[in-house]
Formats: sequence, C-alpha cells, structure tokens
Amino acid sequence: MKNKLLYILFLIGTLSVFSQEKVTIAWDVSLSMQERTLDKELEFLDKYFSKYPNRVARVIQFNGIDSKSDDFLISDGNWAPVKKVLTNAVYDGPSGYHTLNNVHADGTTLLFTDGMENIEEDTPNLGKTLYVVNSSVGHDLKGLQFLALSNKGRFINIAPAEKVDKTPIIPLVYKGTVYGDDVIPETVSVAIKGSGTKIAPGEDGTFQITAKPGDVLVVEAPGLPPMEETMTADRNLNVWIRNEGIQLQQVVLKNEVEEEGEEKAAFGFDRREKRKIGYSVATVKQEDLNQGVSNVSDATEGKFAGVTRGQNQDLSQSIIRGATSLFHNNYPLVIIDGAPIARSDSRSGGRVELTDFINPNDIADITVLKGFAATNQYGSEGSSGVILIKTKGRAAMEEAEDRRKNQKTQKANLYQKTLKPPPKYTKGYLTALAKESNADAAYSLYQKQRGSQTDEANYYIDAFDFFATRNQKLAKNIGYNILEKHSEDFGALRSLLFKAKEKKFYDMELNIAKAMVHEHPNRVQGYMDLAKAQKHNGNFQAALDLFLAITKGAANPNLDFTPVQKTAHQEIRNLVEDHKDALELSKIEVSHLKKEPLDARIVFDWSDWDADFELTFVNPKREFVTWKHTTENQNRLLDEQIKGYSQEEFEIAGGDKGVWLVNAKYLGNRTQDNNKPVFLRCLVQYNYGSANERTEEYVLRLFEKGSEQLAVRVATQ
Repeated sequence: MKNKLLYILFLIGTLSVFSQEKVTIAWDVSLSMQERTLDKELEFLDKYFSKYPNRVARVIQFNGIDSKSDDFLISDGNWAPVKKVLTNAVYDGPSGYHTLNNVHADGTTLLFTDGMENIEEDTPNLGKTLYVVNSSVGHDLKGLQFLALSNKGRFINIAPAEKVDKTPIIPLVYKGTVYGDDVIPETVSVAIKGSGTKIAPGEDGTFQITAKPGDVLVVEAPGLPPMEETMTADRNLNVWIRNEGIQLQQVVLKNEVEEEGEEKAAFGFDRREKRKIGYSVATVKQEDLNQGVSNVSDATEGKFAGVTRGQNQDLSQSIIRGATSLFHNNYPLVIIDGAPIARSDSRSGGRVELTDFINPNDIADITVLKGFAATNQYGSEGSSGVILIKTKGRAAMEEAEDRRKNQKTQKANLYQKTLKPPPKYTKGYLTALAKESNADAAYSLYQKQRGSQTDEANYYIDAFDFFATRNQKLAKNIGYNILEKHSEDFGALRSLLFKAKEKKFYDMELNIAKAMVHEHPNRVQGYMDLAKAQKHNGNFQAALDLFLAITKGAANPNLDFTPVQKTAHQEIRNLVEDHKDALELSKIEVSHLKKEPLDARIVFDWSDWDADFELTFVNPKREFVTWKHTTENQNRLLDEQIKGYSQEEFEIAGGDKGVWLVNAKYLGNRTQDNNKPVFLRCLVQYNYGSANERTEEYVLRLFEKGSEQLAVRVATQ
C-alpha cells in the first residue's frame, strides 16, 4: 500500500512537470557576446521568472560551431541554477543560429544575441513563441529585427544607451610612402589642410605626419592638381603620383615568366618601359579586336574609350581628344611599324586618307596615345593624338630580339645560390601552449592568452594552426574569431582561408569565402576564392556557375575581373574534366573541353597585398628569371590594389628537360610598422593536360625578412 502511494505521488509530480509551460533560453556564447550587458539580461530573466515562477527550462549555449543544452525545473521562481550556468558561460567562436536545433518546439524561446551573424545557414524552428533579446551596445539592429520578423517573433532591446564619447580626439602619427612614375619624392608636398605646414617625403618616398581622424590631408606634386582626402583612424598611407592625377589609398588592405624588367609599351618604331614614357597608353591586342570584319576601322570600333570615328567612319578620321581646334587638324597621326602614313585633314576641304588597305588579320596590336605629352615625341603632328599599329611581322621580330637578349643575359648570370632550410616559425605563446599536457589544458591557457592578443589577427591564426591537429572543434572555434574580430582585414581572412583549406576543413573554407565576398564585395579575389571553396565542398555546379560569371565579368558588373579570368578559364577546364557528369555544360565554351598540355601549371596566391617578395624561376641549365612583387613593379601593385586581386599564374612548357626550381624570397612588408606574417599559397598541376596529371598544394609562411625558400620543384621529361 505504501509503495502504491509513493508511485501515485511520483506520477502526480511527473504530470505536473509535463503540464508546466516550457521555455528555452538560447544563450549566444560567440566571442562578440563578451560585450553583452549581463546584469541587464539577468534582470530581465528575474522579472520573467517572477511572472512565470513554474517552468520547464532548457538552457542552450550556442555559437556558429556547436551547442550544448541543460534542462532545469523552475519552481516558485527559483532559477538560481540557471543563473549560475549563464554567469559562468565561456565565450568563443563565430555567431550562427543553425545550431539551435533542440529548442522546445511547443514552448517559448528567449534568444539572447547581438545579431552579429557571420555563419549564415538555415535557422531551425525556434519554438511556438520567440523573443529576440539584445543587451549589447555594439549590435546589428537590422540583423536582429530580421531574425525576429522572419521567425514571427518580437525584438526586445535592453541595451544601455550608448554613451557619448567626450574624450578629446588624440592626434595620431600617420606614416606613408609616395609612389610614382619618375617622381622625385622631395618635390612632393604633404600637409594637413589649414595647418600652414608642409613636409616633403625622404629620398625613399617615406614620410610621416601628425593629424587627427577627420583632418584633411593635402598632397601636391608638380604639374598636377592637389589631392585632398579626409583621414580615418587607419595610420598607413599609400600615395600614388601618376600623370593622370594623385590617388591616396589608406591601406585596408596570359601571365608567363617574362624578361626581368618593366612592361614594354609600343612607342613608334621603338618600345619603352611604360614608367619612362611619361603618360598612359591604351593598347588592344589582335585577339581583342572585333572579329569577322574586313577593315581596321570596324575592327577597332568601340575598343578605345573616348575615341570616336569621323564622318567617313575611317580610323584615320578618329577624334581622340575631341574637336579642340577650328583652324588646325583634329585627326590623329597614324603610324604603322614606326612609319607614319599620309594623314587625313579635318579642316574644310581637307584631304581624306583611308586606311582600308590595312588587313585586320595582319595586325598584332594597336595603341592609342592621348594627351599633350604625345607632342613631346611627335611634335605638333601628335597634338591630336597618335595611333600606333604594329603588324604581326614586326611583333615576331621583336619577340626574336627579346629572346636573343634574354638568352644573352641568362648565360652571363647563372643561378649560383644554395638555399638554406627555411627558418622555423616560433612564438612565445605557441611554445607555452605546446607545454600543456593535453588539448583541454592548452585551451584553458589560450583563454587566458587571448585577453592581451584580441587585436592581433595572427594570434588567432597561429592558435588555430596549433589546435587543428589536436582538436578540430576547438580549432574552428578559435579560427572563426577572425570573422568575429577582424572581418575588415582581408589579409587576415585570406590567411585563415589558406590554413582552413590546408587542414581540409572545407566547410570552414566555404564560410570564410562567403564572408570575404560579403565584407569585401569590391575585391575580385574573393569571388575566385568562393568558387574554389564551392568546388572543394562538392558544390560543382555552383562553382562552375561562378567561374563562368567571372570569365564574363558578370559576378559583379561593377568590377574588372580581367586579372583573374585566365585562372577562371583553367579552373573551368579542371571542373569539366573531373566532374563532367555532375555539371550542366550548356554554357561552357568549346575551349573548356580541352587542356593545353604543359609541363606544369603554377598558381601563386598571397594573403597580404602589402608584402614584398620575389619568385625566381631556375631552369635545368641554371638560367633564371625573377618575377617581383615589389615597388619596382609599381603599376602592378596599383592595379592589384584598385581591382582587389592577389594571385599570379605561371606556366612551364617546352625547353630543356630536367629540373625546374621556383624559389620564394620574402623582402618584408611595404607599410611601415606592419609586422604581420604573410602566407604564400602555391598550387601546382604537374603534367597539366596529360593522362598522368597530378595536383599538389603548399602553404608557405613568409615572416623572416631576406629569407628564401624552395616553393616548387618540377621535373620535366
């Protein structure tokens, strides 16, 4: 009888528990939630349980990687055990709501978060009634409102009012470098508007100036209008002096091996280094001319910005600089392989000299020179612009001469270096972590270390690398903090992307690539990285679609994808060869169905635009050529910064058989006081396009200035 009574009492108690309302407390423990106002949230919950004293409560601590839950029975408003769990929460990792898959579907959910979602996946059912609660001053208001609205819930903001910062703005020391085409740095002046004081850069172009964020920097150079730019908190400056103007960048940061030196530009019967010409040129190659036409005028239609054809629609009657004179000839001078032809005359009754005799199929390239600077070479005849036409015969002669000069130079300069083993990367915090007995102990130490390292993106990358071989979940938590704290740093995101791919954390690679495009939509490199990440995650059609969009410039119509399009075409060929059966191929080109055989296809990617380094290619005869990512190649660096790419593709084919070596030499970072390590990723496809093709990928850390290491070894036969 006694046992029966106990059973009845137990049953009644159990039924009363199940009859109580259920509440889920979803507690965001991502790293950004360290900034929550905990006392406000605890006060909110105290009032909640005072109003609803009897509840079945489930506490879910979650971030974008994982979640854990604990169940509690709240009676008479006593929620002390829940409070203890929330008070002792540990914060780490990214933000994401897809891990909330264990809420009470038939109860109320109190979701405490700041809305700073950086891993976006489908959000599961968040219960019958949802309240999204924020207590962080630094929150994403639109994200929180959308989260509540899309889940038919309500948004409650209990964040304290943001305090007005009355702290006076402290002047900062800004450091920068002046780059330019034949610019003498000492002739440039840098000043803060209204200060009355001007400074000149040193001989190496470097300068520093004291200013406050919000001040206006004024840069002046001889012969150019001054440039004014409002200063931000970023203290690293790059000033580019070019003939078309001055540009300031506050650092946020078919390609084959050519003869060492600057890019050459057509210049009459001569070719000169572009930086020495003194003005910009526009050149169109033969393959980029309009095809299927019978005359050179139609072949060049629409190919040069600001150039229009005259009354007879003939190239010789083009208007390059606009009709600037009523009394002088406005038509350009036309030169073929260095020899000027008879010139059309725009004046009333002037002669017309047609260019129909020029066969478009015989043209190698056409260059248009604009601006008064053309007069310096061609006198008054060049005042209305110059059109330079180079035939294929002339181009072949130049190529032969280049090869001859290159061979002569290489024979006199054989590669003599013997490379030392690369230096070992060490940091005090990594040494301390390695001394811990296990991963959990090391993670506890990491939580103590990061307090002084929170503003150092590379600390999180180093810690991720350390834990990647010890505990994958902990490694991801740590690495994803780059998204939480340093999403504005494209170089940090790209470094983490390289390391995630190296560790074969493909899901992480994809999330980082998505964040790169979201946070930095004006960098073409992010779109390439996203397409590759889709491929690595088995999303082959999504990868193909994005690669195709890049080749057509449609991935973002506001960007110029030209620098990465060759690589995108090659990646399409790889996709088609490896995964043809999984793809819809109606939009590919015929050329994508076949690879051009090479001894090796090599793609180098680097994490930070600011890095100076050299790649030296040594052939089997020890002849070598060096490709430089340094200030010696200023046009390249400016193009990278404007378009937002950081890669280069090279090919090894033909020539003497034997072993090729590619060495990487790190020369430091361009911006003063930038001591961040740099990662160089190298993808090699050996025997590209043949039956025995194989692929390898390496990630090199460049950190010791002056050190040189082997990046690639290719044996050809």
